[in-house]
Amino acid sequence: MKYALLRSALALSAAALLLHPSRALAAPCASGNELVQEFPTAGPAVSRWELCWDVVRLPGPIPIAQRSETLVISSAEFRPGAAAAPVKVLGDLRMSEIFVPYHPGTPRLHDMSDLPFSLVALASVECTGTRLGSNRVCREVGDRGLAWRDPYVPVSRRGEKLVLWSILNAGNYDYVMEYGFFDDGTIEVRAGATGRKLLGADDMTGHFHNFAWRIDLDVDGADGDTAHVSAARVGRKVTESEKTIDVEQGLKWDAKGFTHVEVSDATSVNGRGRPRGYTLAPVVEGSTRFPESWTKFPIWVTRSHGPEAELLARQVDVYASDREPVAGTDLVLWYLASHDHESDMRDEDRRTVPVAWVGFRLEPQNLWDGTPFHP
Repeated sequence: MKYALLRSALALSAAALLLHPSRALAAPCASGNELVQEFPTAGPAVSRWELCWDVVRLPGPIPIAQRSETLVISSAEFRPGAAAAPVKVLGDLRMSEIFVPYHPGTPRLHDMSDLPFSLVALASVECTGTRLGSNRVCREVGDRGLAWRDPYVPVSRRGEKLVLWSILNAGNYDYVMEYGFFDDGTIEVRAGATGRKLLGADDMTGHFHNFAWRIDLDVDGADGDTAHVSAARVGRKVTESEKTIDVEQGLKWDAKGFTHVEVSDATSVNGRGRPRGYTLAPVVEGSTRFPESWTKFPIWVTRSHGPEAELLARQVDVYASDREPVAGTDLVLWYLASHDHESDMRDEDRRTVPVAWVGFRLEPQNLWDGTPFHP
């Protein structure tokens, strides 16, 4: 009897793997907590995210030193279709620094690497979804608006997204760390600043909030990735160009050139034989350059030395100084986004400053063979 039950269990397991092929291939979380989300949320599953997340404290210069906590996506796989195999997307994604220089020149605060701030417990009225990690991480699933509309049919689709977010308390300011995983494979990364002005309601001193992220894109696996910078020169005709990044370096961002950085793996192709990758698409309020050398470029490319090495954004210029080869390797992107809280601030900011958002998107390139969810 027990052998018959065992055979039945094995048969059910095999059937489950046929119905959900990604479950046979997805690796368990080496560290952190597993989270799985399929889309659409109603009806047969088509796409699927499998994530590992964790709350970690940034490493200090010596073992007893303490730095701030950050919400980390330590791994992410995406399945672009019901019958598709999952594709590895991320090896590590984290906010690595919050740099707050005031307009007069001082103070110049590094809220993540100089002080031991922590993520706070979220109330149920703040997180309308599921609270995880001792209530410090919020998981929400919902509508993300119109995904596309085909005018010839006509037919349209509203998209969905999974969002994970946390709040880091840094004294008078709270900082929101938010990661949105769309049903089409896009990843939307945002940071929000809200709180009280440093010297009280009447403080009119301007300051910047600069958020820096470390983005270990592992397209279809850690090795073999190459970064390319694309640009467009606009005139009567538009001339497009693409440059391969061969060694570690900082990259300029040009609004007139529509600068984008794509990471692809030459050995990974979709069903139409086109190379798969991800593009870092900035969402820019303004482009800042401070005396600190690591802020001279909004985007950096460095070589990965493992998940526990080279984690501090304020040292990225040092990491890149030896100009190691990065083409066809395991590489890391760094991105710096800035919000200017100008002097003589508006009265809407007197008591508590409403959330000001900055961020970027990671957009899939050729993961699908056609428009996602198109009939």
